[in-house]
Amino acid sequence: MNSPAQNSTIKALSILAFGALCISFAAIFVKLLGRDVLGPTAIGFWRAAFGAGILFVWIAVSRDSARLPRSIIGFSVAAGFIFFLDLYFWHRSIIYSGAGMATILANTQVFFVSVASFFLFKEKLSLLFMTAAVAAFAGVVLLVGVGSEVEFTAVYLRGVIFGLLTGIVYGSYLLTLKKAGHRPECPSMLTVMAWTSLFTALFCGVSMVIEADPYLPPDWFSVFILFSLALVAQAVGWYIISRTLPKLRASQSALILLLQPVLATVWGVLFFAEHLTPLQIVGAAITLVAIYVGSVRKKQVIH
Repeated sequence: MNSPAQNSTIKALSILAFGALCISFAAIFVKLLGRDVLGPTAIGFWRAAFGAGILFVWIAVSRDSARLPRSIIGFSVAAGFIFFLDLYFWHRSIIYSGAGMATILANTQVFFVSVASFFLFKEKLSLLFMTAAVAAFAGVVLLVGVGSEVEFTAVYLRGVIFGLLTGIVYGSYLLTLKKAGHRPECPSMLTVMAWTSLFTALFCGVSMVIEADPYLPPDWFSVFILFSLALVAQAVGWYIISRTLPKLRASQSALILLLQPVLATVWGVLFFAEHLTPLQIVGAAITLVAIYVGSVRKKQVIH
């Protein structure tokens, strides 16, 4: 019979796994729309706009304060702009190189965050972490198709580059939120995320009207997919994850969160017939293991 502590851990792990499942569908929703229906930046706009609306309603229902202190506004605007860049790069990576590939490459943010933390917060980099970073680099080389029969078209290479840029920008986004969260006057993360989503929508909106891609949903099915993306991934998924992470050990949470890129790859195979060569699968496995090791190290330092 499990102890109360074990039952609590099992419950938290199950909830976190559900959160990882939710965000694993983000890339699938994006690819379901595709560039013929909506441009990548427009998808980001509607995701952020719907997401902001859902989060503000959530704040009202939970009777939390939606007020953003003046000293936090700058952080939220900066985070909104950085997340706009994140969506700009990631959505293009999904369309050009595939849902699984784009999601795995985006998760290399672990290494960019740790290197940036070394310079900004003087956090130490262990030998184990540096070994994991080298292994991740080797895994990414195999993952993108070096040594395989993958055709390196211009579109595919753009997708890979956008995926790696997503990792860098997403890492910067997390660092910005971390910096804001350390301020004593910072409100709840739900409030910060609501305002950040709103600022992200504003930046995406400015960008999308300049681009030549379509930006208005052509039918109710597209609206449904966009709302599902905002609800499942932007609001519910990340809220569950942010609330559950503090209740678990770093090794447990890092392993569970790897469900996101793994499941995104599986959904890509099932829904869009994406596939990886045997050598790419080896590269994906090496990269995921390295991300796990890097995630454990990073969370242990931060928490």
